[in-house]
Amino acid sequence: MALNPSFATHRIGRATAAHTLELYLDLICPFSEKQLMGVRKYLVPLIESNETVGQNLQIILRFRTRCAAKLLSRGTLRAHLSTKPCLACPRSLPSRARLRATVMLPPSRPLRHSSSCFKDGVLADTITLQAFYDEPCAKESPNATRERLADLAAEVGVDRAKYIEATKVGKSNGGTPVTPDLKLAIKYGRQNGVHVTPTVALDGLIDGSISSSFTDADWKKYLLEKVLPPGSKL
Repeated sequence: MALNPSFATHRIGRATAAHTLELYLDLICPFSEKQLMGVRKYLVPLIESNETVGQNLQIILRFRTRCAAKLLSRGTLRAHLSTKPCLACPRSLPSRARLRATVMLPPSRPLRHSSSCFKDGVLADTITLQAFYDEPCAKESPNATRERLADLAAEVGVDRAKYIEATKVGKSNGGTPVTPDLKLAIKYGRQNGVHVTPTVALDGLIDGSISSSFTDADWKKYLLEKVLPPGSKL
C-alpha cells in the first residue's frame, strides 16, 4: 500500500512484505484503543520475531478523526469538509496535535514502541485516554490543551518547541501546520469508504471479520488462513 512520506513512522514491519494490514483508528476512540492494544500485544511481536510473518505482513496505521466522520455520515458541512476537515470540533485539536506528534517522532521511535496513541495522549504512559475527551478539553483553552500535549510529546523524543510551532494556529482561518496532514488522512479514509473506527483492511479490502477483541489465538488463526503461505506454522 502507498504511504505518504509524512507518515513514515506509521508503518510497522517491512515495506516489502507480501500483504498489508491497514488499521483505521480514531485517536480518541476507546474501541480504536482496544484494537491497537491487541495488535501491539499479539500481532506486532510476531512481525518482529517471526521471519515468515515479517516477510508476509506489514501494518500501516491510518488515523482519522471521529468528528469529521460523523459529519460526513450525516451529510452536514460536506462542502466545507471537502477542503477543511472539521477544524472547529472540540475533538479536533487533540486529534490534530496527536497526529503531528506521531508524524514528528524520530525514526528511532516508531509507533510500535508506544503503549498506544491513546492512553497517554501522545505515546507516553502518564495519563489516561479520558484526559482528552470533550469535557476536560472544554474546560480549558485550546492553547492549554496544546501545552499538555506538548509535554507528552516531549516525553517520547519529540522536540517540544518544534511541536508547539508545528501545532500553533496560523493567520485568519487557515488552521494549523498539521492541517494538510489531517486532510490527507481524512481524504484517504473517505475515498476508501471508511465511516467508522476501528476499521481494518487487508490489501486494500475492508475485512469485517477482524475484531478489536481478537486474542493471540485469533490473530494466529487469521494469519494462517489469510496471510501466510500454505503449510505455514505458528
